[in-house]
Amino acid sequence: MGPPRKKKKGTKRRKSRKLILLMIFFGLVFSLTLFFFLRTKPTEKKIVQPMPPPPLPAAKETGEVRKEKEEVAVPRARLALIIDDGGYSIDRIKGMVGIGRPMTFAILPNTPHARKVALLAHESGEQVMLHLPMEPRDSDRYSLEKDTVLAGMDKKEVQTILQRDLAQIPYVRGVNNHMGSKATEDAGVMQALMEVLKKEGLFYIDSHTSSHTLGPQMARQAGVAFGSNDRFIDQEKDSLKIKKAIRQSMEKAKKEGKAIAIGHPHPLTVQTIREMIPEIEKAGIKLVFASEVVG
Repeated sequence: MGPPRKKKKGTKRRKSRKLILLMIFFGLVFSLTLFFFLRTKPTEKKIVQPMPPPPLPAAKETGEVRKEKEEVAVPRARLALIIDDGGYSIDRIKGMVGIGRPMTFAILPNTPHARKVALLAHESGEQVMLHLPMEPRDSDRYSLEKDTVLAGMDKKEVQTILQRDLAQIPYVRGVNNHMGSKATEDAGVMQALMEVLKKEGLFYIDSHTSSHTLGPQMARQAGVAFGSNDRFIDQEKDSLKIKKAIRQSMEKAKKEGKAIAIGHPHPLTVQTIREMIPEIEKAGIKLVFASEVVG
């Protein structure tokens, strides 16, 4: 009976060791699992539940960006000042190119200093136009410029004069009429004029010496960018009246977004324009070249 009892005792000891080893193994697994869980839990909280950004600063930033976009989107009123009759005096033009704001100089062909004045204006950063002589009504009352475009001229004559005038004056960007209350009412003359302007890529400003001018109509038909003079600012050599005329042009610019005014190279005109610059800009109006108000 001795040997069988010894066998049972050995079996029980082996089972006890296995049980103890299993308990130790599961205990280690549990301990390791708990250890890693406790280490990773704070990190997981940070990822799952991030701190939200403060709402008030974000709203303020959005409002500021929107305001800036609105300010950029609102166009400023534009006023172009054109100085006619350039070419007879260099000194008078010198006094006007130093204003420090965009100015456009319309220069008469066949004048003693036409080319020099154009170069001076261009080198000073100003814009140059051809001031094309055209026939007025009651032409016998006026001293007409050489090669004045006359009503009734045929197409070839008009275009020959225009091309000859353009060749005299460098850096021309556009054309406006000198006098011309009669010639601008002639459809044939204006059509011939616009054909050249279209070909040369030049704009047209109608000086509006006639209420029946065909300039804008013919420019539109030909696909030429154009604008119209709203008023002459210095028909009377009086500073207060010049200021009044400029203010009327300012009102037009604020109402319609753009305006054109024409003056002449007189010392009083340049002095008055200088005095008016702060008032013009305070009113939210930007002085620009003639090319910036055509369409």
